[in-house]
Amino acid sequence: MVAQSQNSGIAPLRSDVGINGLTVNYHGLQNFTNHSNDTLHFDGSSELEFVFRDVRMVSQRIGVGFQLMTSFFTNGPNEGKSFGIGSWGIGPVVRAYPFKTDRFQPYVQANSLFGVGMGLGKLANTTNRGHGFRMRLGLRGGVAYRLIDNFGIFVEGGYDWESGALFKADARTLQLNIGLDLYLFN
Repeated sequence: MVAQSQNSGIAPLRSDVGINGLTVNYHGLQNFTNHSNDTLHFDGSSELEFVFRDVRMVSQRIGVGFQLMTSFFTNGPNEGKSFGIGSWGIGPVVRAYPFKTDRFQPYVQANSLFGVGMGLGKLANTTNRGHGFRMRLGLRGGVAYRLIDNFGIFVEGGYDWESGALFKADARTLQLNIGLDLYLFN
């Protein structure tokens, strides 16, 4: 395997490699309302969510780390124009690579976020149910592809559960993320 990785120019993941990943997700938070006998209107709110992950490899197949999430929102014309921080959170990440490969890397990941205002799915459209302290648990399956030794892209999908109390999920969603990875070798 070492000779193969030297020929491809891609260094293998070792226990001293850090993987920094960034995803940016756009959420259209339309709240459709019907005003008496008028036509159906929507408020046009939207949210831009940034998730940064720092995963350190503890072996060739297991990585642990943390993730930070924040989002910025804009309200539509019906809500009065405004811009601000929508939500934020921090939590641990555990990632496993079931196959020993260097360039094309399938993985599974368990992660969680603890933060404020992280309403998922329909909760994001409500005025108060997504606010306050919330917990989010997620399971992901993904594939990373290293374009060069220190840079790659990834696609991952998975299910998230969220609530204001542990093990009482009041919001669920299926997420698909596309992002960039930066591989840091010590």
